Amino acid sequence: MSNSYNAVIDQALSLLQETSTLEYQKVLQPHFSGSIGAHIRHVVDHFLALKNGLDKGHIDYNVRHRHNTVEQFPEAAIEALVGIKKWLLSLNTEACAEVILVTSEIDIQDTKSATCTSTVERELVFVSSHAIHHYALIRIICSMQNKTPPDIFGYAPATITHINRSA
Repeated sequence: MSNSYNAVIDQALSLLQETSTLEYQKVLQPHFSGSIGAHIRHVVDHFLALKNGLDKGHIDYNVRHRHNTVEQFPEAAIEALVGIKKWLLSLNTEACAEVILVTSEIDIQDTKSATCTSTVERELVFVSSHAIHHYALIRIICSMQNKTPPDIFGYAPATITHINRSA
């Protein structure tokens, strides 16, 4: 299995090691409705939905753990992310090729979910891309807090490739 998924987790770990609890919890309204912690918790929720779904044979991205310690304290987020890294390292090629059911809400006006089939690898691609999207928002939050995030934090892999080729 590719190490790229762990590299996505490593980006968050690198940021969190340099983030105070105050910075982590601060909500910069009206520009943002959530803190760095809320974005990290959301990322953790998606990785854990995938992990737990693999154990159950059905991923449900609707399961969230809002306002928990991962959202409130960088140390709790670091612990959760380290656990996700260990899980990712335990995955093998056979597990990644497994077909699995995925459920997610799809309607912005009514409560409506869709369930479809996917593979674990495809869902790893999704949760990693989803994490990077949230990292891009965190990058802006950091900038507004006069904090410099790690290089390439919040950049999509294709963007990084383009930057490297253009250099």
